[in-house]
Amino acid sequence: MSWEFLFDRVVPWLLLAQLALILWNWRVLRRPPARLWDRSAPLVSVLVPARNEEETIGRCLAGLLAQDYPNLEIIVLDDCSADATAGIVQAVADPRVRLISGEPLPEGWTGKNWACHQLSEVASGGLLCFVDADTVLEPETISAAASGLAEEGAGLVSLLPRAGQCSRAGQTVLPMVTHATLALFPIAAIHSTKHPVLAAAFGPFILVTRDAYTAAGGHAAHPTDVVDDVRLSRSVKATGRPVRLYNGTDLVETGWYREVGDMWTGFTKNAYGALDHNPWVASVVLFVLAPLLLSPFLRVVFGVLEGNIPALAVWQLLLLMANRALTAVFGRDPLWSTPLHPFTLAFWTATLAWSVVLATTGREMVWKGRALSTGKGDRLD
Repeated sequence: MSWEFLFDRVVPWLLLAQLALILWNWRVLRRPPARLWDRSAPLVSVLVPARNEEETIGRCLAGLLAQDYPNLEIIVLDDCSADATAGIVQAVADPRVRLISGEPLPEGWTGKNWACHQLSEVASGGLLCFVDADTVLEPETISAAASGLAEEGAGLVSLLPRAGQCSRAGQTVLPMVTHATLALFPIAAIHSTKHPVLAAAFGPFILVTRDAYTAAGGHAAHPTDVVDDVRLSRSVKATGRPVRLYNGTDLVETGWYREVGDMWTGFTKNAYGALDHNPWVASVVLFVLAPLLLSPFLRVVFGVLEGNIPALAVWQLLLLMANRALTAVFGRDPLWSTPLHPFTLAFWTATLAWSVVLATTGREMVWKGRALSTGKGDRLD
């Protein structure tokens, strides 16, 4: 098979297939149904793990206290913070808010899993809502998510968030979260198939029933897994309970990562785990999918340098940009970053490659002052 055949025949069909998947996922990934709950609504325990979040925890709590859901408790775990996180929470004069101090991290756990496990142990609600400390919810968010959970008979629902205010680098790189979700993953398969590997969730907002959480083993079932959100969704689905994703871009705003270094480390720690540490899938993404998606951009660049730009490559690049623009509109991401999509794609490919290297060599990385194991953990085959 020649390179010319790949570029001229395979790449156009790949981009058209990606466009079709985006449009299909746009239809499938709908907003959760709106609903007003009365006082008989089940108790929702909103659980917020917080480690050195003094810059964000105030806004997070303000959003939680403004929820129109009538029956909730808010529990914040101070995970050995070295800043004013605990003091900010203690200053909130609302009986629904409770602060607990996290126990020291035991061996064999990641910090996030350990914090969420401790929160689940003290929660009273039949519904557990895990919210990141850098996340802000619109007033109707929990009501809508609980409605989706009830209407679908699901064990877990999660909302695709939008990226909050961040640097130019963040506005360039972070839209890849929505783009990858819509352009690379068949969301309908999450809802229609029973295999647990076809499940996903977004850590900034997860709502799960107590029964499903307990049956799945909670965060204690896979205490070393750094991709805790995806792992929890897979564990719930493995119990036979449905998992549902919704479009929450108008409901949930999250900080994701602030600096380029945080983006590199954050995506690196998650990338290979999100593929279930499957070397075959990773190889296809690294050596087939990513190069083919980057090829229109590279062919145009080399064409400019050589003074002969292939017309087909230009059309392919425009189609690639159109796909990226569609997901930007869906995710409420800045459209000005669309022309920079090839650089974003290259950045994400590099994080996946490095994630594979770290996992296969058993090396560790540091996240929030703690060493994280990058090993395989448990596979869902």
